[in-house]
Amino acid sequence: MNLSVPSIKPDILSLLPSVDTVIFDVDGVLLDTSQSIRKMNLEVIPAYLRMLGCTASDNLVASDEIERFKWAGGFNDDWDLSCALILLFLFKSVRYGTKDADAVHPMSPTVEEFTKEIFRRGGWLHAAEAILFEQATPAEEHLIRDAYDQTLIHRLCQEIYAGDLSPRIHGYEPIYFPGPGKVLQDRPILDVSLLPQNKTLALLTGRTRSEAEIAVEMIGIGSYLRFPEFAMTRTDGNAKPDPDGLRRLLALTGARVALYIGDAVDDLRTVLRFRQLPEAESVVTLSAQVLTGTTGVEAAQLFAEADIIAPDVNAILRLL
Repeated sequence: MNLSVPSIKPDILSLLPSVDTVIFDVDGVLLDTSQSIRKMNLEVIPAYLRMLGCTASDNLVASDEIERFKWAGGFNDDWDLSCALILLFLFKSVRYGTKDADAVHPMSPTVEEFTKEIFRRGGWLHAAEAILFEQATPAEEHLIRDAYDQTLIHRLCQEIYAGDLSPRIHGYEPIYFPGPGKVLQDRPILDVSLLPQNKTLALLTGRTRSEAEIAVEMIGIGSYLRFPEFAMTRTDGNAKPDPDGLRRLLALTGARVALYIGDAVDDLRTVLRFRQLPEAESVVTLSAQVLTGTTGVEAAQLFAEADIIAPDVNAILRLL
C-alpha cells in the first residue's frame, strides 16, 4: 500500500460526490496530540505509582505499549487506558512483593500478554479489571483494590493535560499539576481552507465537551461547525466503539450519505457496529482512517475494512 496517497475501495468512488455529512474525530485527525494526550498517558502512570510509595522512572512505559491498548479495543478513553495500565502495575507489585515498578514491568503478565487477553475478551476497562482480579487471590485483590483509585487517576489525567486551564475545562483549580498543561502542545493538522462549503460538518470525539470546545478554538473551525449542536462528546455519553454516539449524531444532522474520519481502530469499529443497527438502513455511512494519529502507519493493516485510508485528513478533504 502506498501510504502517501489515499487508498479507496473501488465501489466507494461513485459514492463520494453524494456525501452530505462529514464527521470528524478530533485527536489524531484534526489535532496532533502526540505531545499532549500521549505524553499525559506516559506521565500519569509513574506519577500515580509514586503517590503510593512506589519507585517508578519517568520512562517507565513506552508509547508503543500505550498503542497496544488502543489495538485491544475499548480504550478510546485515555483515562480508562491509564487506569488499566496502573492496575497492571498494582497487580504485579502485589504478586511479586515489590514496589519497584521498573523491576516488575517485564514480568508476567507483560503488556503484550495483557492486551492480547483484553482483545480476546472484547476490549474495554472492565475486561482488563476482570482479567487481573480473576488471577488475584482474595488477599491480593484486597491490597490491589485499596491502591486502585479510579477517581484520583482520572483527576491526575485531567490536571496533567489541562494544567492551569483546569478551571475552564474541568471546573476546578489544579492541585497536583498546576502550571502549563499538555493541552498547549496540541497542534492543528487540518487545513481549514479545504473544508467543504456545501456539506454538514460534525464531531464525534472521546473528549469532554469543554475539551472539544478548546479544540474547536485551536483548530479555527468555529465558523464552519454548529458546535456543540452537531457534536457528540464524552459529556454526551459517546463511548466509541459503541455506535450509539454515531447513531444519535447521524439523526441530528439528517445525514443520507455520511463519512466518518478517524485515526484509531475504535473509530473504524464504531462505523462497522453502526452498520449492524436497524437505523443503518436509512443512511450510508462510510469509514475513512488517517495515519496521523498515535497509531501511525503501523496500524494500516488494522484498517483493512475501512473504505478509505489516507495519510491525513487534508488528503481526504481533497477527494471531496
